[in-house]
Amino acid sequence: MKQPYLYFGRKGFQATAGVVNGVYGALTNANSGMLPIAKANSVLSPSLRVLIKSTTVVSSVRGSLLAALPDFVDGSDLTANTAAGEVVNVSEIVKSYTIGSGDEVVTILDVSDTSGQTVIVGDTVYFEEMNFDATVLPINTVGADLAVPASAFIAAEPLAYTEGVGVNQGLDEAGNALDATRLIFKSANKAGAAVDTVDLVHTANKYKEICEAMQDLCNSSVYEEMIKVHHLTSSGQVLHNAFSSRGIDVKRCLITRA
Repeated sequence: MKQPYLYFGRKGFQATAGVVNGVYGALTNANSGMLPIAKANSVLSPSLRVLIKSTTVVSSVRGSLLAALPDFVDGSDLTANTAAGEVVNVSEIVKSYTIGSGDEVVTILDVSDTSGQTVIVGDTVYFEEMNFDATVLPINTVGADLAVPASAFIAAEPLAYTEGVGVNQGLDEAGNALDATRLIFKSANKAGAAVDTVDLVHTANKYKEICEAMQDLCNSSVYEEMIKVHHLTSSGQVLHNAFSSRGIDVKRCLITRA
C-alpha cells in the first residue's frame, strides 16, 4: 500500500545561562541538536549564530567592536555598557568566539579583547544553527536526520521548555515565548516498543496546530517523493507549509534514534 514518507533534518538551538569566564559546555546532538566543529578566532562562521542578552546595567563590559554593532533585536545603538534586554550578535565579529577542537566547547572572549563581552550571571546566551554548512556544522552525523513512513507516527507529546535564565527563561532572544513538542515514531531499526523521536522547540501555544499539521502530512497523497517536513540548506531553514501556514516557527529540531 502506498503511503507518504516524512523527512526531518536537524536544527540546533540552545539557550543557556551566561558564564562569567566565557567557557560554555559542549554543544552536542543530544543537548542542542547540533555538533559544531572547531572554529579558530580568525574564522567567521555565520552558520552558528551566537547572541548575548544582557539582564542589567553594567559599565565597560563590551569590547569596542561589539559596541559598534546595533542591537540585534531592535536596531538601537549599543555602547560599552550593557542595559537590560540588550542583545548583541557576537558572531558578527570574526574573533569573538572559538569552538574547541574535538570537544565542541564554545569560548566567548571577554572585554579584555575588543571583540569580546564579559558576560555576567543572569545573562542568557543563545546558540543557533542558521544554515547547513558542512565545514562548520556537519550534517552527516548520527542523529542528524530521519525518514519514516507516515504509518510509523504514534503520537505528539507536549514538553516543558525552560531553557534560559531568570526573566529570559522559556523565551527566545526577542522575548517571545517558546514551547516544545515531541513527535514519536515507531522505530524501523528496533523490535518491540522502541521509538524514534523528533523534539521541536517552537512558537508557544502551537501544540494543537502541530497535531493538525502532522494529520495533514500523514494523510497526504504525495507518494513519489518523501515529504520534507523540516531541514536546513546552505541558504537557511526549510519548513513545510503544513507548519508555517499555521504560524509555527521551529527553533530546534532534535532527532533521537532508538
